[in-house]
Amino acid sequence: MNQTLDTTLMIIIILLLILIIVLAVIAGLVLANYLKASKSDSNSTIHRNEKNKDKDKELSTLDSGTGVCKNHETRNSVGICSICEEEFCVDCLKQIDKVNLCPEHFNTFADNIWTSITNQRTTPDNPEDGVYIYNFKKFLWKEKGIPSYILNDYKIQVENDFIETYVQLHVREKDQEELSKKIESFKQEKEETKDEQ
Repeated sequence: MNQTLDTTLMIIIILLLILIIVLAVIAGLVLANYLKASKSDSNSTIHRNEKNKDKDKELSTLDSGTGVCKNHETRNSVGICSICEEEFCVDCLKQIDKVNLCPEHFNTFADNIWTSITNQRTTPDNPEDGVYIYNFKKFLWKEKGIPSYILNDYKIQVENDFIETYVQLHVREKDQEELSKKIESFKQEKEETKDEQ
């Protein structure tokens, strides 16, 4: 009976050893698979980083004919903010309703209701008629810190075969009444100065 018990124990021990060996082999395969996967992830990360570096190099190659982004000095600008008129790169400049906005003035635009206070017609014969609006906008921002932006509306004059441009200065609704008066006096001053010359 002891011999049967010894044989049974020996079989159990052998089975346990086989089970341990099988588990060790499975653990080894799982570890090898994990290492292989992490190596390919690190290779793809390295590959992605190399691609990003190439892209950054491509973006950072400054073209001497264009300006530089205010926020990223190594990138070319693609346009200006309609409010502050600073130059920004493609990653910074966003467009809403035909208005280009920098990150700083995106919320200014979104948080306000805007209304047009001018609709000055200009033609190829008199393009200077709208210049006072650009000067007034610049004055508002640089001297007073009041945000505004300009949109141009274009109409084709078929009879005379030319394009009319309507220069529209948009201001915050809360500033509309005050600035409508100011732009008229600004326009009068510019016309008087022009007449004196």
